[in-house]
Amino acid sequence: MKSTISTLLTTYENGKLSRRDLVQALALLAAGSGTVSAAGFQGNSINHVSMYVSDLQKSSDFYQRVLGCTVNKREGNNQILFGKNFLVLRPGKPPGKVDHLAIGVDNFNQDSVAADLKARGITPLNEKGGAGFHVVDPDGMPLQITSVNNTGR
Repeated sequence: MKSTISTLLTTYENGKLSRRDLVQALALLAAGSGTVSAAGFQGNSINHVSMYVSDLQKSSDFYQRVLGCTVNKREGNNQILFGKNFLVLRPGKPPGKVDHLAIGVDNFNQDSVAADLKARGITPLNEKGGAGFHVVDPDGMPLQITSVNNTGR
């Protein structure tokens, strides 16, 4: 716990964390619930994978016909539903490329997760009108951090 507090203070002193974010992160650390890691939050599931396809209708039909999935049509993309999880198909190049991976967080609180990401030295990019943030891993893979319950619908 001492190293986490030290990291938070160093991040604050280097100007990468606001006073408000520092206080929120320290409060989360002090609260220390069983479902939250000592650092603040923990990814608990793969919420969805977003993938580029050459033909949205053709790909959606494939998943529906071959795997018996339900298709949720949306503006600009389709969700292929697998129980609580889903695959997002969106037109793009190159086909078959994963656009992003969404990690689900239990008890997702946007302000708390933002403060914790900043404390970890990551600048979260807010989602336009959505629930969650986008970050990039060291190899350039875009990750979305969102609620475990985010259905995107």
